Amino acid sequence: MKTRTVWRLLRRLLLAGLLLVFLAVNGAGFYIGNIIYTEMSTRHSRLNSANANAGRLKQRLEWGKRERQWQDVAIESRFGYRLQGTFIPNPQASTKTLVFLHGFTESRLVGLNYLNVYLNDGFNLLLIDSRHHGDSGGNSVTWGVYEKYDLDQWVDWLRKKYPTGLIGVHGISMGAATALLHAELNEANRRVSFYVADSAYSDFEILLAQQIRRHIPLPDYIQPEYLLPYANIVAYWKSRFTFYQASPIRAVRQVTTPVLYIHGEADALVPAEMSQKLFAETKGPKQIQLFPAADHVSAIYQDRYRYRNVIRDFAQANQGKLLRSQQRSGEEMPET
Repeated sequence: MKTRTVWRLLRRLLLAGLLLVFLAVNGAGFYIGNIIYTEMSTRHSRLNSANANAGRLKQRLEWGKRERQWQDVAIESRFGYRLQGTFIPNPQASTKTLVFLHGFTESRLVGLNYLNVYLNDGFNLLLIDSRHHGDSGGNSVTWGVYEKYDLDQWVDWLRKKYPTGLIGVHGISMGAATALLHAELNEANRRVSFYVADSAYSDFEILLAQQIRRHIPLPDYIQPEYLLPYANIVAYWKSRFTFYQASPIRAVRQVTTPVLYIHGEADALVPAEMSQKLFAETKGPKQIQLFPAADHVSAIYQDRYRYRNVIRDFAQANQGKLLRSQQRSGEEMPET
């Protein structure tokens, strides 16, 4: 009888110990997962809004609205927050428009650095603030998961403005990933004619694991991949998305709209091999240009002349294909 009682006691102690370990491990996991979510999705999105460069670009934006008929525009996201943008008409009347998507911590002001690349080729520009960036609302950054739907609403806006106009999308870093995720949506109607993806990540979970491994001194027995499920649960609980969903490489396997990949081979944040993998997996017409000395999203500054020419040639080639296709099908051609 005593032996049986002792065994019952030991079994209960063992179960209690296992429960405590389970709760401790998962409690620590959710604690770290919440930190990852906060750092990646809510804390830093407007980090660069007050720096000196942003101030200079803000002055340029205000000058354009005052002197060049640049127009601030706003739409309501289907998810219940306001999206802010600026429409910049080409000095020569045109129905071709380029939608520019900035990266993490930035705003639409960054698009002003790319202005002449497209104005000189006859495009209007629509610069937009992604959700939880700049002047746009939204409770978190979702790394392209919801941003792709917001972009689709901006395409709706352009289609109403120019029913037969040509639309291109140029994104940098997170904006490039958003563009590629949107490209999968675009397969249903082909309203966007081409995409330019500068310094895109192929899969956000892989990038996140790389950055955790690089910046956080974890014990050898704790791999970053062990923490991602907790971060995904927190992200879904708080914002109804997961980092797993932010995977352009899965999206581009379905994409037949032309895509131009640009990446700096000296990129220390998003490895150039990510664009190479995206290029390899893209289903439709594609092109890749690597800039040997360029760091993250710095190819335009490292070699502006080559950067501009690569984009010009790509955009013109695909515009020509679109026009020839429309001529064969008897559709009305976009005005330029």
